[in-house]
Amino acid sequence: MTSTTTRPNKMTDEASSPPGAPPRLRRRPAVVAAGAMVALASAGGLGWAFSAADDAVEVVVAAQDVGRGEVIEAEDLTTARITLDPALAQIPAARAGELVGQRASTPLTAGSLVTDAMLIPEALPGDGMSLLPVTVPAERADGLDLQPGDRVKVVLTPPPGQPVEGNPPFSAAEVATVAPSADTVSTVVTLLVPEEDGPVLAARLASGNFYLVLDSRER
Repeated sequence: MTSTTTRPNKMTDEASSPPGAPPRLRRRPAVVAAGAMVALASAGGLGWAFSAADDAVEVVVAAQDVGRGEVIEAEDLTTARITLDPALAQIPAARAGELVGQRASTPLTAGSLVTDAMLIPEALPGDGMSLLPVTVPAERADGLDLQPGDRVKVVLTPPPGQPVEGNPPFSAAEVATVAPSADTVSTVVTLLVPEEDGPVLAARLASGNFYLVLDSRER
């Protein structure tokens, strides 16, 4: 007895798949999950970037170094776009014009943020105060490196040859400006003093018998 074996129809199998079609790959669940996580992370990063961009504002920064006590001019300021920081009292760019003419209460470094705490809004001299220019000889100014905002004592000394009796009188003052004199040898220090002390102190300093004593810069 002869048995007949039916062979698979090769033509039928080949016809079921298009010629040249790549084999179908099974996606593994772990790979799919990893891809989803990457997509979510990317979307989150983009969302953070857009959120940060939305929070950025134009604020005032120093365009160049400004010394303590110096008058702020328009070219000393510029603006920068930064993200708001609740811990800092940034000044909006729209207020930049208000700062011109004020004085820096602390040194401003180029590129640094400018805040209201760094400014002296009132013009000098303020109410009840006077400005007193004093020419300080080089030998009495050496080593002091006086800067606007420094607190000093103006100590009156007796004329040469006379002994000092008791504690010499002195007046407290604040340095408003420091500049070289016309002869470039001495230094002209403009002092901010109480209005009632101005005339008496000016008369005493005219003799040239005085010294400036720099107090601590720690505030």
